[in-house]
Amino acid sequence: MPIRSTALVILALFIVGAGPAVAADLDKEDKKWLDDVRPIMLPDEEKTFKDLEDKSDREEFRKIFWARRDPDLSTPENEYQAEYEAVREKADNSYRVTGRPGSQTDCGRFFILLGEPDDTEVGVGSSSVLRRVPEVWIYRSKEGGRTFEGGEARIAFDDQCRAPSGVQEVLQGLAREKVVQSQLEYRTGEDGHLVTLEDQLPKVSPARALLDSPRQDFPVAIDTSFMKVSEEVTGLVGLIRGEASDLSVEKRDGLEVVDVVVVTSAAGEDGVEVGWTEQPAAALVQDDGSFVASFGMGVPPGKYTLNAGVVLPDGKGSLATVAIEAPDFSRVLTAADGSTSTLPSIASILFVREIEDVPAGTEKDPEHHYAAFRLGQTQLHPYFGRDLKQSDTISFFYLIYDLQVDPGSEKADSVVAFSILKNGKTPVAQAPENPITTGLMASAIGPVPLAAYPPGDYVVQLRVTDRLAKKTVVKNEKFRILGAEGEAP
Repeated sequence: MPIRSTALVILALFIVGAGPAVAADLDKEDKKWLDDVRPIMLPDEEKTFKDLEDKSDREEFRKIFWARRDPDLSTPENEYQAEYEAVREKADNSYRVTGRPGSQTDCGRFFILLGEPDDTEVGVGSSSVLRRVPEVWIYRSKEGGRTFEGGEARIAFDDQCRAPSGVQEVLQGLAREKVVQSQLEYRTGEDGHLVTLEDQLPKVSPARALLDSPRQDFPVAIDTSFMKVSEEVTGLVGLIRGEASDLSVEKRDGLEVVDVVVVTSAAGEDGVEVGWTEQPAAALVQDDGSFVASFGMGVPPGKYTLNAGVVLPDGKGSLATVAIEAPDFSRVLTAADGSTSTLPSIASILFVREIEDVPAGTEKDPEHHYAAFRLGQTQLHPYFGRDLKQSDTISFFYLIYDLQVDPGSEKADSVVAFSILKNGKTPVAQAPENPITTGLMASAIGPVPLAAYPPGDYVVQLRVTDRLAKKTVVKNEKFRILGAEGEAP
C-alpha cells in the first residue's frame, strides 16, 4: 500500500493568537496586573499582552483572560476569579520570601494550582524572616482525580521556596488546565484591535435558537474525530449529514450544494457550555440526496455532550446530540522527583476519499463543505461514518505528535507500522514500516480499493514506536465493509 507524507502546520487550526510585532511599554497598573496573574498566565498570553500597544486593547485582554477561566459564562459572577484572588492572597502571606510575594514563588504557585499538599516532610534548618525551612510537598493520586506515576508526586523546595527547574513545565501544564473557555481568543479584527469579549459571546440567531430549543425537522447525524490544536486544547472536527426534502440546490464548480448554517455546542459533565460555533456552509449534496458539511471547534480534554445542528434557508433545522470524550494529546508523565516527559500521541485516523494539494497562497474558504478538514496546504475529503462499500477507495490519514527529538541531530528516531485486521484479529493487509525523523508527522496510507476485501468488520491499526523515548503507542479505528445488499455478514 502506498504511503504519502505531508508537511503540515497544525497547532493553529482552531485558535489564533495575534498581536502587533512591537512590544509596548506597560504602565504601572498593567505591570501590577501582570504580576498578580502570573501564576496562571500562559507564556503565549503574556507575550500577546506585552505586545498590545493600545491601552484599551490591554483592558479588553483582561476581560477575555478571566472569561477564558470562567466555569459558567451564563452567570454574571466569575467564580474562578474570586477563588483565585482569595488563594493568591493566602499564598502571598504564607510563602513570602525576601523581595517576592508568596504567589510568585514556586511554593505559592503550587499552592495556587494544586492546593494544599497531602503531606509535608520538613527538612533541617530554622525559619527566619529571610529564609524558610526546606520542605518536600507530597501530592497523592486520588480516585476520579489527578493521578501521579507511582501514586504520588514529591516536590522539594529550598529555603527560598524554589523547586527544581524541571518542574516549571509542570506548573505551566497546571496553569493551562485553568483555561475552560478555549473558544475565546485574543485575535484582532479588521480594525487592528482585539475582538471584544462581547463580540465573542453567543448572540441571538436562528442557529443559536436551535441550540436553545432543540428540534428535528428532518433526520440528521454527526460523525466526530479529534486532533491536537495546542497543549491545552483538543480539536474536535466532524461532519453533519442531513436528509431533507425540497432542498434549494445550486450547482457551483461542478458540485451540487445547498446553503446552510452549521451550529455546534459542547457542554461539560456539569451541563455548562464550554464553547460553541456558528458557520455558514455550502453543504455538499450526496448521490443519495443527503447533504454533508463539516464543523470544527476547540475544547479542553474531557467528557462532553456535543450538540450539532444545521439550519436551512427556509428556516427548518435539526439538532443531533452525542456524548464525546476529547482525548488529551499532551499527556505528561510526571516522575516521582517532579521531572516530566511528554508522551507521543496519535490523532483520530481519518477515512478520506481524496487528499487534495491546495496551491500555495490559496486562502481557506470557511464556507467550503469540508472547511474543518483543511490542514495547511492539504484539503481532505472525508467519508461520513465508518460503514463503507466494496466499491469505495479509501486513504487512511493520520497525525502523530510529540515524538522525542535528539538534541544533537535534531531528529526523531521513530517508526510507524500500519495494519488492517479482519475482526480486529487477523492481519489482511500491512504497509512497510515508515520511519519518522520529525517530532510531528502527517501521513496517509492509500488509496486502498476495498473491492479486494470481503464484507465484514475490520480494524485499521497504527503502532508508533519512539525509540528515543522508549515508548510505543497504538491507535485502533473500527470500520465495516458492506456487501451488495448494504449489510455486513
